[in-house]
Amino acid sequence: MPPVVPWSKKRLGGKMGLNSRLRNSGGDASGLGDPAAAVRALQSLVREARARLVNPTIENLDDCRGRLEEAAESLSHLQANLPGGDRQRDAALAAPLGTLRAEIAQLSILLDGAAAFHTGWVRLAASMVSGYTADGSPAQPETRSRVVLEV
Repeated sequence: MPPVVPWSKKRLGGKMGLNSRLRNSGGDASGLGDPAAAVRALQSLVREARARLVNPTIENLDDCRGRLEEAAESLSHLQANLPGGDRQRDAALAAPLGTLRAEIAQLSILLDGAAAFHTGWVRLAASMVSGYTADGSPAQPETRSRVVLEV
């Protein structure tokens, strides 16, 4: 198994980066060329992040976090650079933005489930290490001071 690389040290782990998707769909990195294409690229990025959460391993959670950070940054950039007052464009973006909102809501549900899953494992591991009290509740794990030196 290859070593896990933190998201901060790698680029988008998908088949195509968001900027490549925008270029291939006629938009630019800011999304100003075709805002609908930029929103579709964001939908794809969020969909890929959601697919990673079907198996909520630490690596998949980290990958999902990185994809979401990129999507949030791109969405903020798109919002900041879209000129206001174009009703026709706003109407054309309503459906893609609604789909993006639904993707994000589904992703939120999966993230909540993954967080609950790992929280449960932490509690279970703590009870395995510490045992239980007389009343049947998990005992508090012993905390020991530890000094780690790296040379």
